[in-house]
Amino acid sequence: MRIAVIGANGFVGKNLVKILKTKHKIVKISRKTKFTTFNKDFDLLIHSANSSKKYEASNLPLQDFKNSVKLTKKIINHFGNKKIILISTISANNEKNVYSKNRKLCENLILKKNKNNIIFRLSVLLNFNSKRGILYDLIKGKKIYLHKNVLINPITIEEVAKYILINIKSKQRVHEIGSINKFKLSYIQNIIGSKSKFGTKKIKLTSKKNPLVKFNSQKLIDQMKNKIF
Repeated sequence: MRIAVIGANGFVGKNLVKILKTKHKIVKISRKTKFTTFNKDFDLLIHSANSSKKYEASNLPLQDFKNSVKLTKKIINHFGNKKIILISTISANNEKNVYSKNRKLCENLILKKNKNNIIFRLSVLLNFNSKRGILYDLIKGKKIYLHKNVLINPITIEEVAKYILINIKSKQRVHEIGSINKFKLSYIQNIIGSKSKFGTKKIKLTSKKNPLVKFNSQKLIDQMKNKIF
């Protein structure tokens, strides 16, 4: 199968390409690609170009709308006759803010366009090479604006990519991907000896729907004690 990936140079896209190319032919598409002139000789399109920078979305809501919702509309306008997989976030179904609202709009556009389109919502990603996110902030002792009892079920980007590879032809339209383990942020703080201060915001960051991938993230959280970044 020939798979086109928009956002192939981003954090999620790059790791998807690495796994998917073991079984499929990959065609990379960047944000700067002129869709009108792009060769549509592929079977499936993966849209992984939406930003994961939640707090930047709050500060620059119009820019986030342009870079997510308007981009998704543009993709549908040019590639809507193809099956499209959207890489989304569980925040789309769990939070009420600019970021989650725009991601939910993107999901609705994709689902409405074609009954075969699929959404993969990602939970908190644990990755030792990414220098941002909740877990990185905990390691660095930065302030966490969430309540200490907020639960997460983190998973590695590698496990996410493997899951998508296996389920690329799934009939299930929305997948939420998370590990089988759930941890309070305060538990992780204690495990790694973090000096982070917590806020009061209570949201749900765990996957609501199956499947929870049979991936045990306890071992990786234990490794965070060594601050492997």
